[in-house]
Amino acid sequence: MKLSKAIYTIALIVLLVVPIAARQNQTPNQPNGSGSSSPAPLLVIDSFTHDFGEVKSGTPLRYIFKVKNQGKADLLINNVSPG
Repeated sequence: MKLSKAIYTIALIVLLVVPIAARQNQTPNQPNGSGSSSPAPLLVIDSFTHDFGEVKSGTPLRYIFKVKNQGKADLLINNVSPG
């Protein structure tokens, strides 16, 4: 039961991060061909996965994924959905 909670938590984090990371890889349209760029958020995650190794049934598991904003603007998370 607790292992499934850990798996659901990891899945939720991945579902949250992947769309944000995909949006950040898109190049925004720059009008009039100007090369100026405005400050933008930059989502950084050290690792998308964690291997607990071999675990006995019933053992509580915990892991914290470190999520950072290393950009020059606020990182806003407007929506989270499980799928």
